[in-house]
Amino acid sequence: MAIENENIPALTMEGFKGIAESMDYVDDDFAISHNINISHGSTTLRVNVFLFVSCLEGRTQMEMNGRPYTLETGEVFVCLPTSIISQVMVSPNNRIRLMAFSTSFLRSILRQESDVDKVFAYLYTNPIQRTRQTPAYARYYGLLLEAKIAQPEHRFRRETLRFLMSAMMSEMLEAVLAFIAEDGVEPTRLDIRGGYKRSNYVFREFLRTLSADNGMHRSVAYFAERLCYSPKYLSSVVRHVSGRTALDWINEYTIEQVKHRLKHSDKTIKEIAEELNFSNQSFFGKYVKTHLGMSPAKYRESGE
Repeated sequence: MAIENENIPALTMEGFKGIAESMDYVDDDFAISHNINISHGSTTLRVNVFLFVSCLEGRTQMEMNGRPYTLETGEVFVCLPTSIISQVMVSPNNRIRLMAFSTSFLRSILRQESDVDKVFAYLYTNPIQRTRQTPAYARYYGLLLEAKIAQPEHRFRRETLRFLMSAMMSEMLEAVLAFIAEDGVEPTRLDIRGGYKRSNYVFREFLRTLSADNGMHRSVAYFAERLCYSPKYLSSVVRHVSGRTALDWINEYTIEQVKHRLKHSDKTIKEIAEELNFSNQSFFGKYVKTHLGMSPAKYRESGE
């Protein structure tokens, strides 16, 4: 089996096309499902879309980027690109509403970069939002979207849906800014040497580079060099934006790759260590035990 096939699989717009029968609408730009059931899953996924999940009924537990989250009825989960989701557990009668947007679609409609970066910085560390009273515009957009989705013969259906989704996305971003104001998050907390626009650009580029690396490198210096920053500057930006160190993010991505390979690959532990660029099997074993509390062999046998 090639190394690429053992990487953490990605959730993309193409993936939603593959389950079109469960979706109300899906194309290259966005996917919508107003009522979908999800099931338990131990599969680890890298999310390569902007994902909005509203819990209509029940409860969903999961890990995102190594942190546990619980989505309750009436809450909205926002997952940004490059995030890693695993260990999904759902309650009986679980129902969700799902919307997914491609990154190219989001870039085409978002213009107020400073406010957008502020929103994304907030959502990286606050992915679950409790919905207040549903605003009237949300109901109106919902009705318009449902009506247009039900008109496949409409010649300008896709264009109309695109404009509706653009308008609704703008309203959703405004709602998140209102949450930020209510939570008392000061812009200076998201700012560092040039504002949150610059710092969040650096942070997003760090996550993109980290995601593409697939756990092959584990030093801040390596990623700082790839991004043409000093290790000190990159560490400062990452901690300031996310509240966590760059090394924490690096180790989380690496461990997700390790767990995925140990659970889903029939390769030996030595071969996995070599694929992930560890100097030797002994060092790989110490690394895994430090982060998982057990040796690679025991983790593989544990069935976690």
